Amino acid sequence: MAEFKILAYIIDSMEANGVTSQVVKFEVDQKFANEISSKYGIRYTVSDLKKAVDKCLANEWLAQRSFEKYKDIGITPKGVGAARSKIKSEENKSSQTIIKKASDYIEEHKGLFVFFGFLIALATFASKFFGVTK
Repeated sequence: MAEFKILAYIIDSMEANGVTSQVVKFEVDQKFANEISSKYGIRYTVSDLKKAVDKCLANEWLAQRSFEKYKDIGITPKGVGAARSKIKSEENKSSQTIIKKASDYIEEHKGLFVFFGFLIALATFASKFFGVTK
């Protein structure tokens, strides 16, 4: 998600320069697209980033600080919280054990497991009921 890449990039910039969220401003242009692309190794176009910024503006993670839509954009406290939460979530996911990852996978896909269990039970019932006898 480009939205969280933008937010994380802004947080990193804030921490690197020792400034607060009220001071940080950026503009969505080719230079910004190149910086984000090189930092994360994913090629983003200016159009991609504008769509992501629109989502961030809608969620109130970013705010316009001028009349031009994609100039002088700053991060809001809500955006800082969302970015830090996402970063923490990613860190927690990467440090999970294999057992925990398997457990989470099963939890996320339990409907699929129930469906396959139902199919197996149905096949077993059908084979017993309509089974071939010798």
